[in-house]
Amino acid sequence: MMSSCPDPLLYTIQQGDNLYHLAKFYQTSVSSILSLNPHTDPYDLQIGTQLKICPGEHYGKEPLQPMSPIHPSLSAQIDLLNRMRTVWMQHVYWTRMLLISIADRLKDLSAVTARLLQNPYDIAGIYAAYYPSEAVNLIARLLTEHLQIGAALITALRDKQTAAADRLNRQWYQNADKMSEAFASISPYYNLDELRKMFYTHLDLTTKEVSLRLAKHYQDDIKAFGNVEQEALSMADYFSKGIMKQFPQEFI
Repeated sequence: MMSSCPDPLLYTIQQGDNLYHLAKFYQTSVSSILSLNPHTDPYDLQIGTQLKICPGEHYGKEPLQPMSPIHPSLSAQIDLLNRMRTVWMQHVYWTRMLLISIADRLKDLSAVTARLLQNPYDIAGIYAAYYPSEAVNLIARLLTEHLQIGAALITALRDKQTAAADRLNRQWYQNADKMSEAFASISPYYNLDELRKMFYTHLDLTTKEVSLRLAKHYQDDIKAFGNVEQEALSMADYFSKGIMKQFPQEFI
């Protein structure tokens, strides 16, 4: 590679750079850049360090060549982050409304349940822009199962049906394992252990919220829901960042 490019240019890595964008700008390939920079970690580019790049033969010959590499579109990234945060916030907000409806035997239970069960499809809808329908449908199905088990568990706890509650709790965590595996299977940027930890934490925090609500410890219940909310925001950002890393071409 070096013999065919005896005088490669030096590019200083800037905030937001990734090898896909650099290869596109210099009309070369990611593999070509890596062959010239064998000690570079493509997933951890260090700002301020230099890369050797051998531009393609047509680099600089096309009109309106930009002065610097194309960086990720901040607006596209913010849009995905906001949409993902919105659907996960709706996930925990409508789950809380369901908890209140079940705990207090409110007449809005069927309407709240119907709205909550729309949420898995809202979440899956974001993934539909990037992944095949089979994977998207599996995500929607497992999220729906997650909510249905949760509703049955809240009801069993309210009615002090201990055996049923224990069985449903086991099913809830088994479902979390399946969701972790499903998300990990679609992206190299979704780590199975991290996903399982996130989903288990989500269940643990929700269980605490449910217990406090059913015990009528309302102030502590509200504080517990704040923890659920913050953890859901972290989950949403993790999911968004995985998509942005896997599909950088969608964010330029």
